[in-house]
Amino acid sequence: MAQDAQQVMLAHSWGEDTDPSGYWMSEKLDGVRAYFDGQNFYSRAGNRFHAPPFFSKHLPKDQPLDGELWLGRGRFQQCISVVKNQKVDRADEWTGMTYLVFDAPKLNMVYEKRLEYLKSIMPIYGNDKMPASPSSPSFSPTSTVKIPPYARLVPAQKCKSKAHLLQELKHVQDHGGEGIMLRAPRSRYEFRRSKTLLKVKTFFDEEAIVLARVKGSGKNSHRMGHLEVKTPDGRTFSVGSGFTDAQRDKPPKVGAIITYKFQELSNKLTPRFPIFLGERIDIKWEDYCKTYTAPTLKAATSANVVSLLKQKSLIFQDGDDKDVNGKDTKAKGFLDGDDEDPSDEDSTGDSDLDTPKSVSSPSTSTSSSSKTDTTSSAVSTPSRKRAATGASSRVVMSDSDDDDDSSATKSRQPACKYGASCYRRNPDHLKQFSHPNKRAKS
Repeated sequence: MAQDAQQVMLAHSWGEDTDPSGYWMSEKLDGVRAYFDGQNFYSRAGNRFHAPPFFSKHLPKDQPLDGELWLGRGRFQQCISVVKNQKVDRADEWTGMTYLVFDAPKLNMVYEKRLEYLKSIMPIYGNDKMPASPSSPSFSPTSTVKIPPYARLVPAQKCKSKAHLLQELKHVQDHGGEGIMLRAPRSRYEFRRSKTLLKVKTFFDEEAIVLARVKGSGKNSHRMGHLEVKTPDGRTFSVGSGFTDAQRDKPPKVGAIITYKFQELSNKLTPRFPIFLGERIDIKWEDYCKTYTAPTLKAATSANVVSLLKQKSLIFQDGDDKDVNGKDTKAKGFLDGDDEDPSDEDSTGDSDLDTPKSVSSPSTSTSSSSKTDTTSSAVSTPSRKRAATGASSRVVMSDSDDDDDSSATKSRQPACKYGASCYRRNPDHLKQFSHPNKRAKS
């Protein structure tokens, strides 16, 4: 039912003070959350997804399922495009979709028993062979089960240790995945945000509402350069990176909800270098605001992110692919993510495509004006053409660097916390922070 879909179980973020040993690990998917009530698929906002009849063939009619509609790693926007279309003549677009199931919400049993049930009605993703029938007499033998053609169970495995968790996180993110989900052993399904379900990522992602679409400059002078957005607690800032050309030509409208990602907050608690991930059609702003918890500077620079990035041979460092027992476990990715490079940022524009409308945030008393001033948090980046030619492309890396070049930056920047492992390449970041042992390309 639509009401149950609006109350699906949501996760908290994992912190390093929680020992993951014994938890069930599965990949965090970048699809569209979908609750199947036995007949129809519903979004978290309670809206029905008009899947063609063949897509739900052989799914249980008497046991609701919780999962995600998924096209593959890095294909969130394509997935959104398919599920929001209600035209019958485009039903063939669903043939590339998979309903990846990770729980049975109404089955009043511990997670291990719910997992056992799911294994009895559908194959695990990546293995179309049905597992042996569960020993429990409460489940039908798998030999009588008709395999659903478009649904698969999300693989789950027991976590052995923190090192094991980080190893799996590395494999997933190396191949375009988002992160890892942790489920507490013997936990029950809860129709709310629960401490028994945790998400593990090396970046944060959040939602914001669009206040204005601002025209760009240079190659984007004829289209959107960045969006001005607002969080439920009233913080405003610009998002100008991560857009494709098609998205800049037809950007999200004022009042739309977008998802963005970032790795750290500024001292003003605005995200540094936020990257656009996609537009959300499956949630309502009012509902999101009710459950929103504002990030803190301490949380955004906590061990949950920083120490993960500093683990040698685990996240961004080069190293061998060995498991906790020393065996070779190099994973093979089946789909590469297609996000734009984080350095692909454009200068903010100076004229509005849309004048922002008044957008209220139920959880805050801060009201938005018809023109939002985000000067303090906007990211202004020189065009790539200018950065590639001229003095601004050279960055002083450390006190021991040779600064004889007259075009070199004269000031001494604080060291970037990620050092030589930093993935950022945009000029503004390189100007602001030094990267010891990492030389700029000449």
